[in-house]
Amino acid sequence: MGITSRAGLAGIMACMATAAAVAPAAAAPAVPVTVPLGTLNTVLPFDAPTLHTGMPLPVPGAPDGPRYVKGNLLPHNMVPAIPVESALPNTQIDTPLPDPMSDRNLGTPALVSPGTELHTITPGADLGAPLSEPRTALFGLPAIVLPAAGVTAPAVQGAPAATATF
Repeated sequence: MGITSRAGLAGIMACMATAAAVAPAAAAPAVPVTVPLGTLNTVLPFDAPTLHTGMPLPVPGAPDGPRYVKGNLLPHNMVPAIPVESALPNTQIDTPLPDPMSDRNLGTPALVSPGTELHTITPGADLGAPLSEPRTALFGLPAIVLPAAGVTAPAVQGAPAATATF
């Protein structure tokens, strides 16, 4: 095995090791986050709430690229809409509720939102050419027309929910 073959094999193995190390981090739907709210103890007459949530990691999908349509000079869907997949993380906020008549707590109200999938699509744009098809009345030349412009509306699909407990 020559030196170039060894170097090429070493490069491939290094790429595989890097991909294996990065794959578990990329597969995580959200990074857990605990929001520090302890400084609110100075202004609230009760203990500060605790908030546990996550930072979603959006994953862009493959855009539906421009398509050429017969009769148009410019392609349809010139600026394609890009789908983005993500997950809304589990979120929980709770705080002890003090009894104003004694030193004990009445309970701990909590608001819990389970994680759910989120599907979004970015806006896209479409633009028509300011020229028409060649016309026989103009000896094969195109006519000037008003350009048509359009915007593809963005979309958000998800099913978030929350439960309040005491």
